[in-house]
Amino acid sequence: MDELHDLIGRAHRGRRRLANAIIADCAERLPHYRQLPKVLLADVRRSVEHHLTLFYRVTLETGRPLTDDDLAYSRRLARLRASQRVPMGEFLTFFLVGLTMSWRELMAAVGDDALLRARLLDRVSAVISNQTQLMTALTESYVEERERLSRFREQDLDDFAELLLADEVVESVLEARAHALDLALDEPCSIALFAPPSARGGGAAADDLQRELAARMRSSEVRVGRAREGFVALLPSEPEPKSLAAAAEALFGDTARVGLGSSGRDVAGLRRSAREALRALRIGATLRGVGRVHAYRDVAVLDLVGAGSAAADEFTRGVLGALATTSASRTHLATLRALAHSGYRLKLAAAELEVHPHTLSYRLKQIRARYGFDLDDADVRLRVHLALLILEAQGAAAGSRARPG
Repeated sequence: MDELHDLIGRAHRGRRRLANAIIADCAERLPHYRQLPKVLLADVRRSVEHHLTLFYRVTLETGRPLTDDDLAYSRRLARLRASQRVPMGEFLTFFLVGLTMSWRELMAAVGDDALLRARLLDRVSAVISNQTQLMTALTESYVEERERLSRFREQDLDDFAELLLADEVVESVLEARAHALDLALDEPCSIALFAPPSARGGGAAADDLQRELAARMRSSEVRVGRAREGFVALLPSEPEPKSLAAAAEALFGDTARVGLGSSGRDVAGLRRSAREALRALRIGATLRGVGRVHAYRDVAVLDLVGAGSAAADEFTRGVLGALATTSASRTHLATLRALAHSGYRLKLAAAELEVHPHTLSYRLKQIRARYGFDLDDADVRLRVHLALLILEAQGAAAGSRARPG
């Protein structure tokens, strides 16, 4: 065996020590590798030793180009690291660090032997060529796998969105999907449901909405999937309605609507938030003269009384009678609303209506005589208040639909 092959053989036999040194160096440089558990570090060590063997036994000993068989392990490794979400930059940097340290050790081992140094330097072109082959194979395989996973991930998000809004679902299934998507279920978040003006959503995709929301909310903790009802967004707790409205308008136009659920944790909390977002969206569709974003906390009472349902209409007509018709007196309706808003305190209601308390007392006598309301009865007050909320939500009490007086 000549001196060059003897040098390469010694280096190959000491590859485990060098592998440990490379890992230690990268752990200092690269945040991802700094926090790896021991079980994963063992896998990294096997990878480093494999590629050191490839470097010594193929590139340096033979000088030949790497074959597909030589690169098969490297391609599998790149796909694995992509699936493990190792940052591509750090993954590739590891190989550059390994090459640098390997070459530095070889040159140090040459010492003052000029002839051996010259023979080793003759291998530089092969080293550069094979390193280029290796880095290209790693990059291509990593990107291909990441794109493949992205397509699956998009479908997983859509499936998760559908399950959140489903009437019945096994929570363990949702938990498994959430785990696969790396969702932090222990952190509070809110669900927003975006309803585009058309079923196609104006051509926008879930990724478009996710980027729009992330930019406006300055947060990376945004996930968006698509369900039959619209785009389902998982957002940080208590998102700003103005940001949601701006994102909806930017992508879907000024007729888009958003339902927003309250904050929740774990699978049960997410399902509740999603159902609230859907209910808020549906109730908001019946409201007139309101904003683009409908938060459930603002319409919860209307949900409780079933605003928009046939039963709610029947309840309203049964309680308000003639006041539930389009010919109802605006003055009498305004009087009852002011009383309800003020907790049936006469002076506060009079101030809201900008009338004298005596005038309000006279109106109440008229209302009692005409409609038969006994507003001294707490049950009657509650029923009247609920009926007014339903009427207002449905727009039946809009000024143009009731007569003055």
